[in-house]
Amino acid sequence: MAKVCEVCGKGPIVVNSVIRRGKARAAGGVGRKVTGISKRSQKPNLQPLTVTRGGVSLRLRVCSKCRKSVSAS
Repeated sequence: MAKVCEVCGKGPIVVNSVIRRGKARAAGGVGRKVTGISKRSQKPNLQPLTVTRGGVSLRLRVCSKCRKSVSAS
């Protein structure tokens, strides 16, 4: 099972995790310094949703945003 929403197609994305140290200038320090950048993955918030279509129950994995929009309508 892929980590992809079956309604909107939202999937995992790759983002940078930035590690900083020091005290901000506004707080009286010399400024924040970047000490490390590594890649990490952000996955969508997939949840199971049972939908009945024509008397047949379908179990879908949808993201929370799509689940809210389906429940509202």
